[in-house]
Amino acid sequence: MATLPKDFIGKDALQHVAEQVSKEILMGPGYTDAEEMDRLGIDIVSGVQFKRTFHILLRKGGTTRRKDVHTKINSEAGFLKERTLTVKLAWDHYTDSIDRYVETVFGTDAQGQYPLSTAATEAILRNYADNLTACLWNGDIDLDKGGENVPARDQAMALYDGFHTCIKHDIEDGIISEANGNLVPCEAITAPVDNNDSTPYDNFLAWHMKWDARLRKANTRVYMSELTAQYIAAGYANKFHGNFKVDYEVGGNFKLPGLSRVTICPVADFGEGDRMYATIDKNFVYGVDTESNQTYVGVKVGTDDDMRDIQFQIQSIQGAGIKNPFKYAFCMSDGTLAPTEFLAGDYDNTNLVITIAHSDEDTGKIDGTVNVNNVAYSKPVETTVNQILSIEATDTTNYKFVNWSNGSTEKKIQITATGMSMGLTAFFKKNG
Repeated sequence: MATLPKDFIGKDALQHVAEQVSKEILMGPGYTDAEEMDRLGIDIVSGVQFKRTFHILLRKGGTTRRKDVHTKINSEAGFLKERTLTVKLAWDHYTDSIDRYVETVFGTDAQGQYPLSTAATEAILRNYADNLTACLWNGDIDLDKGGENVPARDQAMALYDGFHTCIKHDIEDGIISEANGNLVPCEAITAPVDNNDSTPYDNFLAWHMKWDARLRKANTRVYMSELTAQYIAAGYANKFHGNFKVDYEVGGNFKLPGLSRVTICPVADFGEGDRMYATIDKNFVYGVDTESNQTYVGVKVGTDDDMRDIQFQIQSIQGAGIKNPFKYAFCMSDGTLAPTEFLAGDYDNTNLVITIAHSDEDTGKIDGTVNVNNVAYSKPVETTVNQILSIEATDTTNYKFVNWSNGSTEKKIQITATGMSMGLTAFFKKNG
């Protein structure tokens, strides 16, 4: 049996630390991006228990008219529509060194807790919460239909359906459409062509005026990419040439004077394109099942590979959705949308990227060659963690090697792959 560190806090204490930390981390973006969720007006619901049903009364148009004592009229109040928020189970394993879970320097604090072990546990479990957050907009369960043959990149984005995917399904089901008034065409919103071009703002305003009157009267948030928001703000500035200014709020939201009920909410990982969603507050929902016994974090000391490993298993149940997609609470544009390359981690094989450059001011043709493990470098080299890489620079007729970007002046060096993408530059100088 492996000898454990003398000051290891023990499995029971570590399990307690993990459980304390996991209570917040299992909330996913509700923990990692709490301020962002508040800025966007996204409702965070706990205790979902796999499904949460929202009942929405779709109101019919009234037939109220001047009273005629001889005529009876009937107006339909509308009908109830059920909207279900479905949450899905996600899980992961993380392996760490037992040496991080000792308390040799500070020991326990005044409350008998373990500050170093808590910090280490929180750091490793936060990766899990980051993965959940990455799926908030672009997550798509269908990406994982191929099982184990699906690339890790796609599996990571298949934890639950994000808002874009939920909206896509509503469009496919005919719930969101031009006929229903919750999909309203909008002219393209692109960068102004000059300082007098107000087209982005004009197009946004024209789209806003086509919303259902009830939505225009409500306090609304409009989600869009950061670029689209910048174009609208620039178009507004061009329209009024500084006589009126966009009202920015803490966090990046802003209002356009004259549209006091509309809050523009730029979203970093929204995607590329000019699609926009206008919605009432708390209409977009992120739900977490906090009551299931399948939501937990477990700790194991020792693995098949190394008895000094610490292994965490963490799993939780969560999902995203829209409560009310109907025109008095929601409206989307027909703009383009392409997913942003946004992931919480590097799910591809890590690469070594080498650049050949001059060390002087010469701007002529760059010459010089580099070999990696005795193969001429021509494109990024895939690496594995702790792989030893032998890299050699070779002089040419017109150029001679000077140094590497890591400071070494040796033509042949060895480096160890870190598990992350790495960059290295070989500097050459022209002869003469």
